[in-house]
Amino acid sequence: MRHREDDVQDYAAQEIRNAIAFIEKHTGEKWDWNYYFECAKRVNFATECRLNWLDMNKTAYPQIFGSNLALYTETNYMAICGKVKEFEEADRKLSKLAEQAYVAKKRAAKEYRHRAIVWGVQSHFYMDFLLWLQNCWGIVPLTDMLSMVSTRKLATENTPEGREQAIYDMAWLTENMIMRNRTHGGYKVLLNELWEYCQEFNADMVILWEHMSCKALNGMHGQFEEKARELGINLVWVTHDLFDPRVVSRQGVREQINSYMRTVMREEPLDPSLEVLPDEQSW
Repeated sequence: MRHREDDVQDYAAQEIRNAIAFIEKHTGEKWDWNYYFECAKRVNFATECRLNWLDMNKTAYPQIFGSNLALYTETNYMAICGKVKEFEEADRKLSKLAEQAYVAKKRAAKEYRHRAIVWGVQSHFYMDFLLWLQNCWGIVPLTDMLSMVSTRKLATENTPEGREQAIYDMAWLTENMIMRNRTHGGYKVLLNELWEYCQEFNADMVILWEHMSCKALNGMHGQFEEKARELGINLVWVTHDLFDPRVVSRQGVREQINSYMRTVMREEPLDPSLEVLPDEQSW
């Protein structure tokens, strides 16, 4: 619950030691420090690449954003985490393409009207929601809550000091893992840092997913709205139930954006043909 506080890190590190000891005892396998540090080096490279992409997204010409950034981050830090060396070559290729497009000032839609931070318990992968945002309404999803995770470099030297630091690195990485780093740690990590990111990325809009079963986020509904009004940021609530179409359909999600953009923002879509899409078979 207090993962940003220094005084809990010793406890967290001991939990990592306990986990390793438990697995070794019950499986007969031994922790492989050489392999760990090999993976840690790849994680560091992935983090360096992702931070560079995020820096591009703070400019007028973002390149790796939306679902591309979100899916990459979730896969890289939750599933891969340095274990697949092919990801390093993929990182290099992605970075090269992004840098070339950035220099050429390329954009992914014919018009960028709004710069948005996507926050909350997201479920946009089921319907290409973020791609729809930019093509229908010119809303650019610069980054999202689940992509704002690891920013630190891990120890990579296989020495006694490096091994000791690695235990703390593993604890810190677990504490700051996707979703957990926002649902634990108090209002600072869920509320305050959102507005800091809005300033960093020069965002004028927040797309705030409201998962009906997420008590942590829903309990701060009023605080989000109050701060958005204070800062003059357009806040769009998008209700869903992890895309159970019996509760909120895909078109029901799109309609929440359509209504906001037409009634509050007084705007017309870039492509009216995308406002209503046939997805009755989403079940």
